[in-house]
Amino acid sequence: MATEAERLEMGDFILKSEARRDKLGRLKVYPLPKADGGGTFEIAGINDRYHPKAATHLKNLIENNRHAHAENYAKKYLVEYTDVVKAWTELAPLEAFLRDAAFNRGPKGALRILQIALGIADDGKFGPVTKATLAKAAKNVTAFLDNLREARETYEIRVAPPVGARAKFWTGLQNRWNNALQFSKKFIV
Repeated sequence: MATEAERLEMGDFILKSEARRDKLGRLKVYPLPKADGGGTFEIAGINDRYHPKAATHLKNLIENNRHAHAENYAKKYLVEYTDVVKAWTELAPLEAFLRDAAFNRGPKGALRILQIALGIADDGKFGPVTKATLAKAAKNVTAFLDNLREARETYEIRVAPPVGARAKFWTGLQNRWNNALQFSKKFIV
């Protein structure tokens, strides 16, 4: 089971993966392109469409030069938003990968990614079949993390194929998934 310090490290990984920073290295408000679909702006991936209260709070902190507070708030928010994955696994490497997926695709999307990796119906519901199948698959954590990485790409192709305006984001997404995989493997004991 991941410790609180490890969970904060997982939140920090998501923060660093998502954040755009100013010349001084501080979080900045990033206006989103129309093809993004996340609203009008984001800070560290926390956008005003899916996370309106948190995004507005972060924007206010930044506009009031409370940059350290914004950094801490963003990290804690990312951990709290992705805490749902703690109910799915007690293994820190899997938790790390699934937290990143949960932030990018929401908790239901992350659960569907997990189910695709398990080779079961991806209905987005954590029930006895998912739990039992995961218990077996998790015996080889390294191999299962690789399956999760592939499942993340499979899921993305199904729900938001890399065509049209989305095609330009594909290489960045693949790099993100690869980075999440490497980060998650550091928790293997």
